[in-house]
Amino acid sequence: MSNEPRHIYVGELADTPLPEMLATIHRYRVPGMLEAEVGDFTKRVVIAGGDIIFATSTNRAESLGDMLLTAGRITKEQYRASTFQLLDNPHKRHGQVLVDMELLTEAEMRAAVLEQVQRIVWSLFGVPEGRVVFTLGEFAADEVYKLRIPTPRAVLHGCKTVADAKRLIGRLGGKHTVFTRSEPLDHLQGLELEPGEEQLVELVDGRRNLFELCEQGPFSAGLNARVLYALSCMGLIRRDKETPSGIRVQVPSTGGSA
Repeated sequence: MSNEPRHIYVGELADTPLPEMLATIHRYRVPGMLEAEVGDFTKRVVIAGGDIIFATSTNRAESLGDMLLTAGRITKEQYRASTFQLLDNPHKRHGQVLVDMELLTEAEMRAAVLEQVQRIVWSLFGVPEGRVVFTLGEFAADEVYKLRIPTPRAVLHGCKTVADAKRLIGRLGGKHTVFTRSEPLDHLQGLELEPGEEQLVELVDGRRNLFELCEQGPFSAGLNARVLYALSCMGLIRRDKETPSGIRVQVPSTGGSA
């Protein structure tokens, strides 16, 4: 991939996980495309106004048709027929072809595409390595789908879905790390936290450490840690201080204690 002037960021997921990249892009509200090379596949996330408006993947298993087929929402015969229709109408999206064939309603198509885009984005949250390029610019939004996923909610939800979050949680520091709440940030105005997320933020008081927050939060210890990492990425909480012990927090992949 060439290093054109429009490429304002080139990095590795091993150095900077996706949630932190998305949070930075949202903070500056810059438009562009984030392209990640993950194994043999390329995944692209289109961003406008700091929010996610579309995502694609070269992995066929993540295509709209395959997702609907796997979920049993269309049959193999319908999938095959829609693919032929798509070949005859290359200017159309698969979702619109399925609507034209009356296999999906407009509302069902938009809901399915939103689910597909979210799955592609969520799949990048736990990826341990891969090259990422963020290209600055206005990329054409798909007028058929018209999606907009607020990046803060994407970061919060995406972090919750990561199966093995030890690498992400390790970036919070050690078990004795103390967190404090940040001052209200302009770019996060309008963000509505879910009740459990609000409860966790309320526990962040500049005295409780990471271990205590994970143990006392409203979710399981593992999920509390994931949410704390997301809140930290978005700048809602920040690291205050840490005792010299430097003991790393250990959080199992599926809940448990920290």
